[in-house]
Amino acid sequence: MREVVTYRIADATKITLRPARPDDAAAIIATVRSGAPERSYVLMEIYGKDAAAERAYIERLDCDHNLFLVAVVDEQIVGTLALLDSLLCTTPQPGLSVGVHIVRDWRGHGIGSAMLRYAVRWAKEHGYRRLEADIFTTNERSLHLFDQAGFREETCRRRSVQVGVQQISEVILVKALR
Repeated sequence: MREVVTYRIADATKITLRPARPDDAAAIIATVRSGAPERSYVLMEIYGKDAAAERAYIERLDCDHNLFLVAVVDEQIVGTLALLDSLLCTTPQPGLSVGVHIVRDWRGHGIGSAMLRYAVRWAKEHGYRRLEADIFTTNERSLHLFDQAGFREETCRRRSVQVGVQQISEVILVKALR
């Protein structure tokens, strides 16, 4: 499934969900950085610190085993979803690690929920049995989004990430796919 999905929200704004392209690199970085600064710092260590690194990451991403999705409004990226092969998952089951980022002004419009529905469909079509999200306990909006999408807490890593002088706990949320 590499389809483009378009829908309208309550105010008639058109939202388009589509796979990321290398040319989206700078906008993806801006979207990720628009969230919690501590999470952005951790993610930039994984994905790249600049547009050139992000572009290279997208170009070499194995699209048969990973999904990198963007949400677009008026040609502007307002959300991203990364669904990455099980290297980051905590169990040996065929699973994917999922992360969602929505630009602050676009939160609460159902974009994250729509992206998660797309991701679940894609994962099922590709034979995966499990999705796993690693979320800071300080990120209440994300915890709520994943709970509403049927993810359940598997474990909590207490004080597992240090950002500056603050130690932050992470919750591992899991959704079994049938």
